[in-house]
Amino acid sequence: MADESKLSATEGIKSESRFLRGTIAEDLGNDSDEFEKSNTQLLKFHGTYQQDDRDSRNKGEGGRSGKQFSMMVRSRVPGGRLTAAQMIAQLDLCDELGNATLKCTTRQALQLHCIRKENLRQVIHRINEVQMSTLAACGDVNRNVMCCPAPLQDAVHIEMRRLTEAVKDHL
Repeated sequence: MADESKLSATEGIKSESRFLRGTIAEDLGNDSDEFEKSNTQLLKFHGTYQQDDRDSRNKGEGGRSGKQFSMMVRSRVPGGRLTAAQMIAQLDLCDELGNATLKCTTRQALQLHCIRKENLRQVIHRINEVQMSTLAACGDVNRNVMCCPAPLQDAVHIEMRRLTEAVKDHL
């Protein structure tokens, strides 16, 4: 019988991470364009994936350069409902600090791409300012609670939205 107390590498990182903090703050303070490997696992729980922009690798001097890192930042949109101000804030972020592309996912989330590490703190702060969150938008967690976002006012749709909020708050 296998030893069930042995943690996987990822679970070990989480266990030693000081409640998913790791050394993310220290990495944000250095000049590197990438995060330490263990922090890339923890960033997922903060709605962020570190990505290598393969397209920009060949744009350096002589046609080849090293890896070019950027972040994908995912915001949760419980029930698929967001305000005009929230949508405008996301669009502004993708234009100002991303690659001018905002992606809507099949799980009713919004993704900003090509966010530079140096801008990550500002991006998440601005998302939070409009009452949105990146927390638990990635990783091995419940990423979102989905529901029909149609603004219908019949009893069934009102109850669906109420239940969506209750499940979101519970999780």
